[in-house]
Amino acid sequence: MKKLLSTGALLLGCAAAHADPVSWGFSFAGFYDQEADVFLTDETITGSFKGNDLDSDGLLERNELLSLVVGETDYIACAASSNDWYSCGATAFSFSPDTGLQFAVGSYGSDPEGWVGGGRLTTTGDMHYAYDFNPGGTQERHLLWTSDTRLTMMSQAPEPGTWAMLGVGLLGIGLRMRREAGKSFS
Repeated sequence: MKKLLSTGALLLGCAAAHADPVSWGFSFAGFYDQEADVFLTDETITGSFKGNDLDSDGLLERNELLSLVVGETDYIACAASSNDWYSCGATAFSFSPDTGLQFAVGSYGSDPEGWVGGGRLTTTGDMHYAYDFNPGGTQERHLLWTSDTRLTMMSQAPEPGTWAMLGVGLLGIGLRMRREAGKSFS
């Protein structure tokens, strides 16, 4: 019975460690600036995302995300603060190492009178659009994806809890093997 319980505890620890969310960082580099009419090799859009592949299909989708940060905005967290004057969220997302990264995110807002506001819309493979307006005028920027735009993905290290569970599991297995080896020599 003791063997069965210890084996079950080790398996549970391994399963819990496996259930940790996947985390990735990304960087898109090189965009055509429509207003300046020039390709900017050093222009980047960076971010990160975290989620659980709940259906284990190897594809992380919008409904499986815990966070999606593009620039400085978490488009999963900000959705909860949307109201009549501010809207924020992710309308599409998919990622797998085989098919790549695609998403569409946006935020926009204004004061209740509509005098001051702005927004950001980013759709991978298409465009990043940013605008701001006030009584003094409007500023817009269109960065377009081209065949020269490059994506770099960075797998992020597991969270400390994952390492702790792995350590406890390995220690338990080592102690169990030592105990079993001691019994066979007695």
